[in-house]
Amino acid sequence: MIYLYVIIAAIIISLIFKQNVWNPLNTQFKWLYMIFIPLILELIAVFGNVGDLAGYITSSAYIILILFCIRNWKIKGFPFITIGATSNTIVILLNGGKMPLSQRTLVLAGLPANTMDPKHVLMTSTTILPFMGDVIPINFLNLHYACSAGDLFVYTGLFLVIYLNTVKKIYKKKAET
Repeated sequence: MIYLYVIIAAIIISLIFKQNVWNPLNTQFKWLYMIFIPLILELIAVFGNVGDLAGYITSSAYIILILFCIRNWKIKGFPFITIGATSNTIVILLNGGKMPLSQRTLVLAGLPANTMDPKHVLMTSTTILPFMGDVIPINFLNLHYACSAGDLFVYTGLFLVIYLNTVKKIYKKKAET
């Protein structure tokens, strides 16, 4: 859901500054077909009846996303997405294939304590790299969510991919000598 807010915000700001919001669609992404694989895997992890495999499916989705981002590194915004996805993948893999989630963050985000999904696990004293887990509460615009620092990098990168690529590229002709 936050991704949708990020995309809408980037489009609105692009329109305010009179940028061409269709330009990002003309960006020459490499391996574009690969972006759909993580999306499908995420849907399977959340809505499929996969049990303990959900975290590993999510990890696989992130690894494919990282490969896509590395391949598109030179496109404005992708370095941020790559850093965020890598950060999230590390903490998920180190914690048994699940993203650690702080109980305190659940409360501050306005989420019920039983709002767990197959991709998350509540933090304990044995959680590895807890500061990289979902410790940032988001509670505004009727949006109740817990996210990680890695997520913030991904959101920033997504915003930049859209907004910075709305600027028209102007090529100057070399003066003939």
